[in-house]
Amino acid sequence: MAPEVVKRQPYGPKVGVWSFGIVAIEMAEQKTPYDSFTARSAKFHIATEGSPQLRQPEQFSPLLRDFLSCCLQKGEAQRWSAKELLQHQFITSAMPGSSLAPLIVAVKKWKEEAGMQQLI
Repeated sequence: MAPEVVKRQPYGPKVGVWSFGIVAIEMAEQKTPYDSFTARSAKFHIATEGSPQLRQPEQFSPLLRDFLSCCLQKGEAQRWSAKELLQHQFITSAMPGSSLAPLIVAVKKWKEEAGMQQLI
């Protein structure tokens, strides 16, 4: 939950941007921020501490780290809008989704050749 939701303050569409930033961290690290906390404790940290951070930021590109920073500004006024995020270099420099198809095909072929069909 975005800080303004946790604090029961009025909120707008930028709560979705906060959530998107949290999902991006989860995708990158395969863990949610504050996963070791109870729900109550996690809400307390969101309301009182700084924004969630990558556990090992040096493993990720400066562009991703900056993008997350734009998503996870505690103050709603400082948090980027979805429209602004679409102009961020992390997004504009990304390869098109269609570039994933050859990689998926190659992994499937590799698994078939390795006798790992059941994992596909």
